[in-house]
Amino acid sequence: MHNGLLAGEQIVLMFAMPMQSPDNLSLADQAYRLLEEHLLTLQLVPGELLSEKDLVRRAGFGRTPVREAIQRLAADGLLKVLPRKGLMVTPLLRSDLAAIIEAKKVLKRLLVVKAAERATPDQRQVLKSFAMHAQAVMNDPDDVLRLDRHLDKLLAAACQNKFLVKALIPMQSQCRRLWYMQRQKINILRSAQLMGGLAGAVADQDRVGAIRALDEVIETLQDMVNRLDELS
Repeated sequence: MHNGLLAGEQIVLMFAMPMQSPDNLSLADQAYRLLEEHLLTLQLVPGELLSEKDLVRRAGFGRTPVREAIQRLAADGLLKVLPRKGLMVTPLLRSDLAAIIEAKKVLKRLLVVKAAERATPDQRQVLKSFAMHAQAVMNDPDDVLRLDRHLDKLLAAACQNKFLVKALIPMQSQCRRLWYMQRQKINILRSAQLMGGLAGAVADQDRVGAIRALDEVIETLQDMVNRLDELS
């Protein structure tokens, strides 16, 4: 098998599993990953008030790693620290999401262009495999989220600009919560086609095609925002 080239079954397995084994993560990283998942999948409800003790119980780790995780989640825009009051899960507001998508479109265009220019041969091969087998994992809406997260990791590595990647993290977290909120309305096949098309264009060094595919992905997010009522 060519280095980086994965069969369809291996692609499915790869998307279904974390990219790094929990055994290789610090306790703070494990707490972060678990709490992030609960936030992205709305198990922690937007606008919900919490305490540090609540998250310690939920995560099952000690106070120190959970406190570190809280700091990272606050930096990601998923939690708000309320002085002397505790924590709040950041609300999903239509006005905020519209502004996020406006900024994300500009920054993500730069990211996919740089990924198309800078990806290594092995990275291009993995992106081609992703594009070829993307639809194999499209069994339910949760697969869309796994696919989206994995593609973001591939593009982030390929663009070779850690500052650009860091700037996008809070925006992508909010957009994933939006996706999860409306997951039953997602056109699964269409989402697979768009993500596969984006990966294939980047792999082929097709900057114009990558921007075109990205704009269609952004348009689906904008449609989701347009369906939202303002939340308080």
